[in-house]
Amino acid sequence: MTLAHLLALALASSAPQESAPPRSRQLMLELAAEPRLAGTSGGLQGAKVAARQLRAAGWQVEIDERVVVLSLPRRISVHAFESATAKQPFESRIERFDADALPPGDVPLYNAWSASGKVRAKVVDVGFGLRADYKALAQRKVDVRGAIALARYGRAYRGVKVDLATEHGCVGLLLFSESSGDGGERGAVWPDGPWKPDWDGQRGSILPLASTAGDPSTPGWASPRPGEEAPRLTLDELDARLPRIPCTPLGAREARALLARLDASVGPGPVEVELDLDVPRERRTIRNVLARLPGASQDPELVIAGGHRDAWVRGANDNASGCVALVRAAERLAARREQGWKPARTLVIGLWDAEEFGLIGSTEWGEANADMLRRRCVAYINCDASIAGTQFSGGGSPGMLRALRAVAEHISVPGASTSLWQDWCARTKDGAPQLGLPGAGSDHAVFAHHLGIPVVEPGFGGHSGGQYHAAFDDYSMVRDHLDPNWTGHELAGEFLAELLAQLADASVSFDAAEAARSFVARVRSLGDEAWFGHERGARLAREFELVATTVASDPVRSTEPDIYRVLNRPTLAGREWFRNVLWAPNVEDGYSSVAFPTLRAAAREGSAALDAELARIARELAIVRGEAR
Repeated sequence: MTLAHLLALALASSAPQESAPPRSRQLMLELAAEPRLAGTSGGLQGAKVAARQLRAAGWQVEIDERVVVLSLPRRISVHAFESATAKQPFESRIERFDADALPPGDVPLYNAWSASGKVRAKVVDVGFGLRADYKALAQRKVDVRGAIALARYGRAYRGVKVDLATEHGCVGLLLFSESSGDGGERGAVWPDGPWKPDWDGQRGSILPLASTAGDPSTPGWASPRPGEEAPRLTLDELDARLPRIPCTPLGAREARALLARLDASVGPGPVEVELDLDVPRERRTIRNVLARLPGASQDPELVIAGGHRDAWVRGANDNASGCVALVRAAERLAARREQGWKPARTLVIGLWDAEEFGLIGSTEWGEANADMLRRRCVAYINCDASIAGTQFSGGGSPGMLRALRAVAEHISVPGASTSLWQDWCARTKDGAPQLGLPGAGSDHAVFAHHLGIPVVEPGFGGHSGGQYHAAFDDYSMVRDHLDPNWTGHELAGEFLAELLAQLADASVSFDAAEAARSFVARVRSLGDEAWFGHERGARLAREFELVATTVASDPVRSTEPDIYRVLNRPTLAGREWFRNVLWAPNVEDGYSSVAFPTLRAAAREGSAALDAELARIARELAIVRGEAR
């Protein structure tokens, strides 16, 4: 823990305590008391706390251990110099980290999966570090080759920025957040306010997620349990898939000192930075905490809810908030069971490890249980940094909106007479909430993109701050700024319990017609694009319209997610892990999704390949309708 954080925390601790605090407050205090970075002593302790909380709730609990490759720092050294000949730095930071220390310490500012090494070079301000930024620099005759790029966070996944810096010949990358985005220009900084103090910054993974998620040494298959053997990539194969240049984040204060010495109007200034990073890639044990509430049938279907319990530091919002809401849901459902209720389907809660490194815990568990999950899992509910107030909204796979609505219509906004659904509609354009296409930014990825399982993510917002991946994302941040009365956490627990119960009893379920209709609209938009054309768009839209009509009239097929199960095959060369033909993560920004990735890839090969892929999708949609083609 840094001295600045200790001083600020001491001030925050003087805030008045709540009387008769809700249960979620105590759960948060326990889970977010110490750093719990995956693969460290804190990660192990966090697993024990989470398992104890779920056992106390009356669920059957197991800890699923996996040996994976992680990227933990030993030493981070950053020195900034006025010129190439300067010997004394004007800014300097050296930090060390021991993953096995007891008690666990705060991990310094670092980017997981950075290449290790020492390099000193001129600094170039590359804006947000996107392709358009490098193009603009080239037009101004600014040569970035051999330079260390200085890029702002935002507009794309940080791993994309590393890939682009490498592609353009940079030898290192520095990342920082503008104070206008999440710092002092937004308002009072922590602990007086919710915004980021300039000494802190955003940690984060730069693992390339465009080709596969999970342990990079076992791409597409499960990492072993301790003591088991499993194939892995060789070190050379692994290094070829991972970042090849040093990369580390800065605090806003450090970035300002650099920018003050750069004259953007004429290109790179004389400033140089020396990076000396020791961030080894090594095998570590991670621990998924899994809890079960058995269903009534012999071989029941599953409904799974999950969220990651690892954090860069204490991670109260990201993601102790999701874990607390899930434990509160577990407690509510256990109380319901004691009153005689037993779910028809088995309920599973997964508190995943190593999500922050690249969705590792959930992916390895999903790969290890892929056949069973494809056969038995009807839905996955994700909870990731999803509580910062009481304003309800949701995202997920098309076809899951009906399930969200059924619950949201029957729970009221705290202190109001309107329902959560009515409130969401009032805050939505045209009063008609829609679900987007989930990207690859959280633990839903293995379910939605690899296994063909519908996913949904309810959220409760209203407050915001600059705590993302920062050291001050702690209990006091939630207590004082994000959810002061713990109302949002209690509300989320109530909502999740009801959603799980209704999905378990099939009171609400997947809406196949809703899903098909949503893709009709997307196909029509696709038809407006020159590469696809109106004729192809009209043809494919009719196929989806037929699916919607057919399944709506069939009581069995209307609730089956066959549209995802059937259209679940390797999508793109080099991205075979992503099997969802209907949408895939966007490689240009790493967060959003693009619809119909196989059609887009085929179009790049020519009209014949595009028409062949279009015909294949049409045949698969006929299978969804129950027709043999």
